[in-house]
Amino acid sequence: MRISKPAGEEQLATIEACGILKEVPKKLHSKAVSGMKIKVRQYAEEEIIFSEEEVIDSIAILHSGTVRGEKFYLEGSVDLMYMYQRGEIFGAEAAVSRRKTSPLTYVANEEAVVLLADFSSIQRSDYSRQLLLALLHILADDNIKKLYKIETLSKRGLRDRIMTYLRIMGRKTGRDTFSIHMDREQFAQYLCVNRSALSYELNQMKRDGLIDFKKDKFKLL
Repeated sequence: MRISKPAGEEQLATIEACGILKEVPKKLHSKAVSGMKIKVRQYAEEEIIFSEEEVIDSIAILHSGTVRGEKFYLEGSVDLMYMYQRGEIFGAEAAVSRRKTSPLTYVANEEAVVLLADFSSIQRSDYSRQLLLALLHILADDNIKKLYKIETLSKRGLRDRIMTYLRIMGRKTGRDTFSIHMDREQFAQYLCVNRSALSYELNQMKRDGLIDFKKDKFKLL
């Protein structure tokens, strides 16, 4: 069940974290947010937020929970493309495109609260130049995420795919120990492999002293 209401001060920190206010002076953040006409919506676990090919006219900012971006195929298979965390934007590429249709299906991975910023209101805002510039930077960062996945899937062997992804995560976090925020089934979908094969290879890599892990937390050795 969705509950919709206007965004308030409690959501301001999340909006700031997503980066869209980066070019706006700090003292003007509240005023800029007010002009974006942001609505707050709650989603239950496994509830669809946007369906593939659905027309999207808002930019979604994740306030709490996690969201999966998935690609469904006619034969029934599903690829996990991205996992979104608090303070990240999703669906923006659709809202700013000519067709405005979603390239993926976005699903609440758990109970989630999403902030929806109307794109036409952003364009009409007194701070439209600053907001659109920041949005351009966010979309560029999102494009880099896509390149990370291409780099990972370009590896032929499963072990190479796993190590490539984990090394990318290590570089992004700046740490040898980090969480990938995916369970085994989701990680297997992301790597486009069978879950059993992934579990077997992870255990082999652990025995070989390459990695250590517990649930979704990994350590590069």
